[in-house]
Amino acid sequence: MINYSLIEKNKNKIINFGVIILVLVIALQFHRSANDRISSLIQQQNNELEKNKVIEDIAALEKKAEAYKKVFIKKDLASIMDIISGIAKDASVKIISVKPNAEEVLDNHSNFSFLITLSAPSYHALADFISKIENHKDIYLVSEVNINSTVSSLEATRANVDLEVNLKINTIAYL
Repeated sequence: MINYSLIEKNKNKIINFGVIILVLVIALQFHRSANDRISSLIQQQNNELEKNKVIEDIAALEKKAEAYKKVFIKKDLASIMDIISGIAKDASVKIISVKPNAEEVLDNHSNFSFLITLSAPSYHALADFISKIENHKDIYLVSEVNINSTVSSLEATRANVDLEVNLKINTIAYL
């Protein structure tokens, strides 16, 4: 049945074959372990790259916020009125009166508003004034416009009567 002489004769070959099989099994286990470790390191690297991208985005937003802080600096009423007077002169409108309102202090900025009564020769001049105010490099927002006229607009153009306009202008300053 079992040929012991054949086994005895090939004993070294059988042992070598067994050792080779055992080494292959151990090498396969090391290979699997190394692949699992490499996969986890690649996943960890991807997570860190995503975190770095988020941090870069936050840094860019912080730079933009700092730039906006420089735009939203608080100005005194005299400098605001100098700017608005210059714009009014360019737009051919006359400022009749200025009435400052109370300053609203919010979380991280303040809102300063004032009412301006002005005289405009035409709707075009009024629109030009409002456009220049809202497109100024400093932040000015026209929140209310009231146009008063005792005569109709057709009569006003014939009689060369100016429009009396009340504007509420807001400016924002970062605290």
